[in-house]
Amino acid sequence: MKTKLSILLGGMLLISQSAMAQLTSPQTFTVSAAVPLSTSVGITVNSVNSSGSPVFTPVSGTALSFGTLTFTTTNNINIYLPNHYFTLDIAATNGAGAPDTSVTYTEGLNPNGATNGLGFKSVATFAKEVFTSSSTPPTESFLTVHGPKKRLIDLSGEHVAFTEVAGGWLRIYVGIWTGSTAAPADPSNGQPFSNSDAPGTYTGALLVTATVN
Repeated sequence: MKTKLSILLGGMLLISQSAMAQLTSPQTFTVSAAVPLSTSVGITVNSVNSSGSPVFTPVSGTALSFGTLTFTTTNNINIYLPNHYFTLDIAATNGAGAPDTSVTYTEGLNPNGATNGLGFKSVATFAKEVFTSSSTPPTESFLTVHGPKKRLIDLSGEHVAFTEVAGGWLRIYVGIWTGSTAAPADPSNGQPFSNSDAPGTYTGALLVTATVN
């Protein structure tokens, strides 16, 4: 019985091998792979030191605090500055796609009264980031249609279409106005924190709404 079973299995193997060998050469084989479509957007926030080589430190939560500013001389004017700025990386998650993003700023506490609040003294810079290698930083191109740098007070439904960041993701730099003329220059209508400002805590709310496309 074992001998008959062995012969039967051997015969089936020969038939299987024969069937597998029926393709002739040359043959073109279709190779495929499926990348899932993203259904969500993630926002990654980092604090970056203002001087020296940039070090990105993850920020948890939604508080973007510049802390207590330091009196300093820059661009030939005496102003108050923080030692860091922030980056908001807005990208599709769990699949491929690009974010369609809208940004709006609303003024909050203002020790100066009705004018010259934080929105006049802080800026956002819009850039597209693209990974070319996992071992090197992403390449960056500034979105000139959005300034690429604007005062926060001027952001009211600022729309960055997904087509502008296709193949990458949106990065928004958020910092205090310095009056820098180096590209990308600070907007000329911005204002510094100086001794002419009232002391106290200045606040505002930056609403970022993003959907994958």
